[in-house]
Amino acid sequence: MKYDPRLSQLRFFAAFSVALYHLWTLQIIPLVFFRPGWLGVPLFFELSIYLLLNRLDDNPSIKRYFKRRIKRIWPLYFMAVVSVFFADKYVLHLDVTYYDLILHFAFVSFAFTPFSFQYLFWSLQLEEWMYLVIPFIHMVDDKTKFRIGVTFTLVSLFYSLFIVFLPYDEFHLLYFMPPYWLGAYGWGIIAYLLQKKNYRPNSNIHYIIIGLILLQYVFVALYVKTEFVYEFYTKFALYNLILPFFALMIIKPPVIINKATVFLGEVSYGIYLWTLLFQELFGAIGIIYGILAAIATEFPLRRRETIRRLESIHYL
Repeated sequence: MKYDPRLSQLRFFAAFSVALYHLWTLQIIPLVFFRPGWLGVPLFFELSIYLLLNRLDDNPSIKRYFKRRIKRIWPLYFMAVVSVFFADKYVLHLDVTYYDLILHFAFVSFAFTPFSFQYLFWSLQLEEWMYLVIPFIHMVDDKTKFRIGVTFTLVSLFYSLFIVFLPYDEFHLLYFMPPYWLGAYGWGIIAYLLQKKNYRPNSNIHYIIIGLILLQYVFVALYVKTEFVYEFYTKFALYNLILPFFALMIIKPPVIINKATVFLGEVSYGIYLWTLLFQELFGAIGIIYGILAAIATEFPLRRRETIRRLESIHYL
């Protein structure tokens, strides 16, 4: 698959939307317009499986696949886990333990203590486990891939419908579990299959629909005061509704704004990792510090690749 800078930019948008969401969750800037920002997480998941399936098309070597994943993910992940642990324990004085740290090192804290440290580590751990599955999905024929994608979306649909009717504490715990997020991976598989068949949306109607869904989300957040109704509309209805339009957006990404947004997309993993910690420490300006930390930690690890990709953009 030829490098598409628009997808890198899309990764930045996803990471930045999560950073805006945390401005609301931390009540730093409690604007209701930031509340849909968590939808950047499923967009990340869709992009991830879409890109990795395409890269396995280019080079199906399993050894190379896992070597690249480990080199790309582990150094920053472990650096961030240790940094957050000591910041939470000794600066913010939160109740975190070395047992929590071990669970994070083993990529299983999402199943045992999903609320320890920062919430975002659970999503990175889900990604790690999905990385083990993606090569096997790639090995099967396209018809089976499609069935897997549909199965993932249906499991996610019915799981989200089931948990939203549970008491809030149980719902909030089960929301972090893998079945809820399988729909994003399912639609990522479907986007990959559509792209293989050279399908492209004829118009930009999917952008309008995504915008309307986000506006509906804000409307619900503003005017719905019942917790169950809010969770039903946002975590079930609007979440499952927006996923197929994310898939269309991945197939036909938004135009490039400039090379800066593409560059930030290349370090979006670091942005996703660091911004919440700096927001907790410094407030709204923590987003800027998080971006600078991402550039300082992720860019050196991928310097040659990132520069080569930026130099390949000739039409800006």
